[in-house]
Amino acid sequence: MRIAFDAKRAFNNLSGLGNYSRSVIQTISKEISKANLYLFTPKIHHQFETNKYNTTIVQPNNWTNKYFWRTFGINKKIKDLNIDLYHGLSNEVPYKIKINNVVTIHDLLFLKYPHFYKKIDRKIYQFKSKQSCQDSTKIIATSQSTKSDIVNYFNISPEKIHVIYQSCHSDFINHKQINITNEILELIKRPYLLFVGRIEERKNLILLIQALRKFKEVHLICVGKKTNYFKKVKKSILEAKFQKQITFIDYVDNITLSFLYKNSRGLVYPSIDEGFGIPIIEAMYCSTPVIVSNKKIFKEIGGNYTYYFEQNQEESLTELIKKIWYDSKERDNRITQNLNYVKKFNEKQQATEIITLYKKIINGS
Repeated sequence: MRIAFDAKRAFNNLSGLGNYSRSVIQTISKEISKANLYLFTPKIHHQFETNKYNTTIVQPNNWTNKYFWRTFGINKKIKDLNIDLYHGLSNEVPYKIKINNVVTIHDLLFLKYPHFYKKIDRKIYQFKSKQSCQDSTKIIATSQSTKSDIVNYFNISPEKIHVIYQSCHSDFINHKQINITNEILELIKRPYLLFVGRIEERKNLILLIQALRKFKEVHLICVGKKTNYFKKVKKSILEAKFQKQITFIDYVDNITLSFLYKNSRGLVYPSIDEGFGIPIIEAMYCSTPVIVSNKKIFKEIGGNYTYYFEQNQEESLTELIKKIWYDSKERDNRITQNLNYVKKFNEKQQATEIITLYKKIINGS
């Protein structure tokens, strides 16, 4: 079996789609070691570990337009390599691809919430995602919610779409011991809540800041890249007089983030919407209580023992923060139940379901 992957994100993104791409490639390379895997990427910023005996990196020539190559130029190389199946890991496959292929669609939030995206970005995302869904042999959606969006926005048959849940990185499951920096150790001397995600409007950090105004003892640590939205966040912090209670960290490695989860009073994830919501399962694996809104996607991923507040309702969020901030039997029970529940989101299961789909496609069943 000769399988090709769109590996751009795997080699160039340290989080999000990069983590998903690396997870799929690494587990597939281990589970079907006799297959030949081809990793297509226009550039390489970060190497990652694979089964070196069955993986080959494929890149464009130096004089080729790298962006054009990924969308329009790969097809010839796929034919030359006699590829059996191509998997687009991040919402797209090459334009008018002619062989058996799968595309993973993570979300269609750019269509559901257009005001969060630049017009040119929306147009590009819509063109690539819709075309890829139409051209693909099968589609992987990372949640039932995303599957429904694909059907509704692109008029795709539900039978073409397979929901295969993601896992999180093994660092959040195996909890390796490392030396934590003095800076991080100093941060956690005070009890704290954790927010994980890009500082952008859709992540809804301002709602959390407003909900925390009544908690003078709460320290909030925010881990995520800042965007232009951070200007509004800073204004909100000043209005709430919350400057001394909040700390921003642009980036930490997975092991350090796992440490921050484990030592926090809980993760508060007030995002307006997601295609999945990886921090939810990262926190569960770290025995950390989780607060999210009662939106359908979060209930799908969060299960029965996550705390759900009424979306965009500050008072509802405030009441749940009280429940995770203080020790209680209920809090302990939810942590235990979530740790049992979250085990269904694992790389082994993800790989098994993807490989089964590959074989069905190749065998024409």
